[in-house]
Amino acid sequence: MENNNGFADIADYLGKLSQVDAKKVSIESLTAAANFYMEKLLPNIPKSLLKKKHMVDQVKVNIKDNEVQVAFEDTAFYWRFAENGTVNQKAQHFASGTFEQNKDQIEKIMTQQILDLWKG
Repeated sequence: MENNNGFADIADYLGKLSQVDAKKVSIESLTAAANFYMEKLLPNIPKSLLKKKHMVDQVKVNIKDNEVQVAFEDTAFYWRFAENGTVNQKAQHFASGTFEQNKDQIEKIMTQQILDLWKG
């Protein structure tokens, strides 16, 4: 008689999960999500009226060790003034607003690859 307590099924499922390289999957998923966010962010980044480097030309996806970041390179010090405002400048919330508008899709991108691997 066959034992149908479900243990064999869950053991097989967990065996598949243990074969997944979690670091590789997470970096790939985070990179895909960061690239998606950056794609949505670029049209929302305000341009300076001054003849200087523009933030839109400085935003990059950086992958370092086990970390993925969307960051402004040479203009890193200045983006927060446009984002949060100053005494003389109204806050534009382009970074946080873009994230909030696309939060569900970003989360889906970050988890979809892992879910696909779990399904087998």
